[in-house]
Amino acid sequence: MFHATLDSTKIWKQIVDALATLLTEIHFIVSERGLTLTQYDSSRAAMVYLFLPNSVFQEYVCTGEYNICLGVDELVKVSRRMAGDDRLEFDLDENEKRLKIRMIGEVERTFRLQLLTPPEERIQSLNPAFEVRAEMFSDSFKQAVRDIGVVSNHLRVTATSDSLTFTGAGDTGEAEVFLKLGDNSPLHHLSVNNRASSTYALSYLTEISKAISSDSLTLQMTEDKPLVLEFAIAENGEMRFLLAPRVERR
Repeated sequence: MFHATLDSTKIWKQIVDALATLLTEIHFIVSERGLTLTQYDSSRAAMVYLFLPNSVFQEYVCTGEYNICLGVDELVKVSRRMAGDDRLEFDLDENEKRLKIRMIGEVERTFRLQLLTPPEERIQSLNPAFEVRAEMFSDSFKQAVRDIGVVSNHLRVTATSDSLTFTGAGDTGEAEVFLKLGDNSPLHHLSVNNRASSTYALSYLTEISKAISSDSLTLQMTEDKPLVLEFAIAENGEMRFLLAPRVERR
């Protein structure tokens, strides 16, 4: 049995919109602890991790572990029908293989979404050690992505002991965004064990930046290794994007 209620449609829409940036199917693992998702995008260049503890929900009952796999397009269409003051109810119908989403407001509406066959592969969340950990305002990161996108298809991140630099170059020119650690800087924490510099596809970073709904984010990286962008969602929830680097020939 799985049953949950959520008073905020805003939270649910943020979650669905964030997952829809890179995924075509959404595979939730539902357990007593809450909802977990760990998935690669179709190209396996990026990984998405989401954890929503049961405390996010006003009511939460789960008597086992269940796979809830849904098409992104269908889930997005349903979430767009939610009014701002609706209360949401989620129920899993194991016999009919449906997820029932009820919206309770001025009127009561119910959608029953067909479950897809979950993937056979069970992906484990990756928690590698990183040489660089930076905490910064999300708007500054989004601005850097947009700035570099004016001239380049790739963004290079370089971390030193007291600064984080975003650069890019293309046929029309170069761009640089420099953030230095300081009292009034949007970069409010930086830990660097070793100087690191890596390049990532801007197309992915543009989509990921759209998913960031919190005021702050944590960026972690190591030289020529995946980049991790992590931020809070639904207060006690956590979302993480892991992006493979562009390995340049030297």
